[in-house]
Amino acid sequence: MVVYPDGIWYTLIDMEDVEEIIQSHLIAGRPVERLQLT
Repeated sequence: MVVYPDGIWYTLIDMEDVEEIIQSHLIAGRPVERLQLT
């Protein structure tokens, strides 16, 4: 999964990860470091 315009790629294990990305990154503006692909 990639979030634009930041261009941050995430690895997803389950739907809880998707919810965490939505709440933390998309709503609060804080990327989820533990799920980022480097």
